[in-house]
Amino acid sequence: MSNVRLRRLQADHQNLVDYVRQHPRLRLIQAIGDPPEQYQIEYRIKSLRQVGDDLQEVKSHLVEISLPRNYPRTPPLCRMLTPVFHPNIAPHAICVGDHWSAGEPLKSIVARIGEMLAYQSYNVKSPLNGEAARWVEENLEDLPLDKVSMLVEETSPADPVSENRQLPREKSGTAAEPKVETRESTSVALPDDNPAETTTAKAIPKKTPQSEAMEIVFDDEPHKPQMMRIGCPSCSTEFRLVSTNLGKKARCNKCQTVFTITK
Repeated sequence: MSNVRLRRLQADHQNLVDYVRQHPRLRLIQAIGDPPEQYQIEYRIKSLRQVGDDLQEVKSHLVEISLPRNYPRTPPLCRMLTPVFHPNIAPHAICVGDHWSAGEPLKSIVARIGEMLAYQSYNVKSPLNGEAARWVEENLEDLPLDKVSMLVEETSPADPVSENRQLPREKSGTAAEPKVETRESTSVALPDDNPAETTTAKAIPKKTPQSEAMEIVFDDEPHKPQMMRIGCPSCSTEFRLVSTNLGKKARCNKCQTVFTITK
């Protein structure tokens, strides 16, 4: 093993252990190797499992993350050890996106998988599970299933998985967490409360011959928010978002830029 790979594996292990220890919804089950090249992690996040023709809520999941020989030039290999119903998760693989870079820390992959399990992140354009993709498009108002933040600084030990067996719905007049659907990747904008790092994102214009600005129409009924598109001001990644999140802060998981959601 080269010294470069050895140092990277050691750094990944220390950072991952620290991250899991601080996050109340994660538990490191097993780390194999010295330094480790394979991990098993438990996520305590509300998600779905298909049993026959029915969908059941599940709140505990086991994930295996393996670091291939060419890591970090090639991304980690991730798979579920327990079944999950999600557009971008199959029995053999978890599609964590096509934007891996060698400098990305391993804990960011762990966080991304948590966002997928919570249905904060999904890509219905090129799914691994077509049935789950159709379910998402028919149940957008019920998403995300779990509003947990995978950012350690936003979590709290008193943040248990909800015991409510009903899928959450937005109540009239109540602010909701941003719901994001990526267009070409699984990058996700998540809430962030650090104003010092905030920039402003503008709504992306419609792609028309006249390049007219996208018109956002707001419904008079607060329980029927309209969809809008925004773009990350740093990397231009596009997201679909409900209009009730205007004025909130978000974080792009592709480039980590924190910005304010505006028209």
